[in-house]
Amino acid sequence: MVAHPSPRISELRALPGAYERLSVVNGDLASLRSIAKGMRSDPGHAGLRSDRCIGKLSFAVNFLAHFLIVERLKWLLRPGGRIVFTSSEVHDPDAFCLVGITRATWQDPLVLADAERSQNHIASPVDRGEARYCASKVIGLMYVRHLARALPGVSVLAFNPSVVPGTEIARDRNGLQRLGWKYVLPFLTPLLPGARSLKTSASDLLWLMTEADGRRLSGHYIDGRVAQPGSEESRDEAKIARVVEVGHSLLATMLRPAEVEDYTPAPKN
Repeated sequence: MVAHPSPRISELRALPGAYERLSVVNGDLASLRSIAKGMRSDPGHAGLRSDRCIGKLSFAVNFLAHFLIVERLKWLLRPGGRIVFTSSEVHDPDAFCLVGITRATWQDPLVLADAERSQNHIASPVDRGEARYCASKVIGLMYVRHLARALPGVSVLAFNPSVVPGTEIARDRNGLQRLGWKYVLPFLTPLLPGARSLKTSASDLLWLMTEADGRRLSGHYIDGRVAQPGSEESRDEAKIARVVEVGHSLLATMLRPAEVEDYTPAPKN
């Protein structure tokens, strides 16, 4: 499990069978070099620190670091294994979203990776950061669709936890909004369209990881426990190819060759 430091980690490690089956690793998802270094020392490990996923870190944290992790580890996955990406309804400009954040418009991933140029058509710096966040979710879903075809023996899924009041996702809003999100909206969750409790969302994720028909759902956008088509743009083959091309290109320019080489299986005789 790739997770930021939390007291809940100790609870997870105390679960029956966790010692043999669970590995929890901390690190810095905003630093590609730290991830590459961690995986060189142990190819089963890569790290995450919960940075503010807004502004120029959105592309690196929400897409490029995950791209690096999967590209380095995909050859180690056994047939029947699963890769689950966290997606969001905000990837789709036409989908209803309770949070009401500024949606993204498509930009070439090379532009999206540039903090000076990305989403500059949006006036407010805060709204621009939110739009970058949404755009990173679009390309993440595109990468899921690519992987599902590239790894036919592995289930690759995009999970939408939906809007979950009570979490820290509103930490960049004003004080009144943060208070309402943290302490008021959790009580109203059953009445709010598109919102789920933390317990429900966690249960859906556990189902997707352990019980769902991964082969049937591979390459799909899963909203809770229901496969949805996702945005039309996320299925654009030319744009999907461009996302993968730029991902490899950026890793090649940002890291040393030894840090970006894939764990490619040796050729069979």
